[in-house]
Amino acid sequence: MKKFQFLALKSEEFFDMIGKISRERNTLKRRKRTDNVMKIVCFMVIPASIITFKVKEENSHLNVTRTINFLPILLLSIPILAALEAIVYGISTLVNNFSALTFILVGSAWIMVVIFLIYQTFVEVDEINKRLYRVEV
Repeated sequence: MKKFQFLALKSEEFFDMIGKISRERNTLKRRKRTDNVMKIVCFMVIPASIITFKVKEENSHLNVTRTINFLPILLLSIPILAALEAIVYGISTLVNNFSALTFILVGSAWIMVVIFLIYQTFVEVDEINKRLYRVEV
């Protein structure tokens, strides 16, 4: 959870800026918006993470709290990895060439995909921060 403070912004203006950034980026999809919370999904082939911005106005400042939730990638990685391993097992059984190295290679490849999706989330968050940097205190 990271906190930022902005001057001379209203919550609607801030959410409009975040919405504009998410429309420009291909991997960001706006999911939910209320009066003080906006959720954006970092979506590659599967949803990688949910970025939440929570806004609280105090005095003439806008306090923004950002959280990143990696639960979607972790929950989706287990069934996808199991399906990949089942396919590899089926192929190796049909060919009568059973090798444990194949399972290790498929598992490590999927772990690299998960690491790439987490890295892509941080790239998108960094891009949002670069565009918001001009108005941050």
